[in-house]
Formats: sequence, structure tokens, C-alpha cells
Amino acid sequence: MNLTQVATNWSVVSGHWSVVIGQWSVVSGQWSVWLLVIGYWLLVIGYWLLVIGYWLLVIGYWLLVISY
Repeated sequence: MNLTQVATNWSVVSGHWSVVIGQWSVVSGQWSVWLLVIGYWLLVIGYWLLVIGYWLLVIGYWLLVISY
């Protein structure tokens, strides 16, 4: 085997690996986007639950005050 064949083989192998790594990075990128979206919605839901809980606390407190 001469150097040109070796170099060609290496470039083919490295090209294949770069394609595989590129595909994986795209997949992981999609996953990170989904995780980001899910995390954002969990944050929004958590915030609203906090707001609702706060208002229920306020209403409960006022009902307690009124009942006395």
C-alpha cells in the first residue's frame, strides 16, 4: 500500500466518522430543544400553581378572618 491509498482510506474513515458525529449532534440538538421546551412549560405550570396556591392561601386567610 502506498501513501496515497493510506491517505485516501483515512480521509474516507474520518469523513464517515464526521458524518456520524454530525448526525449525533443533530439528534442531541433536537433532544436539547425538546428538553428546553418541556423545562420551560414545567416552569410556567409551576409558576401558575404557585400563583394559584398563593391566592388560595390569601382567600383562606380572609375566610378565617371573616369567620372570627
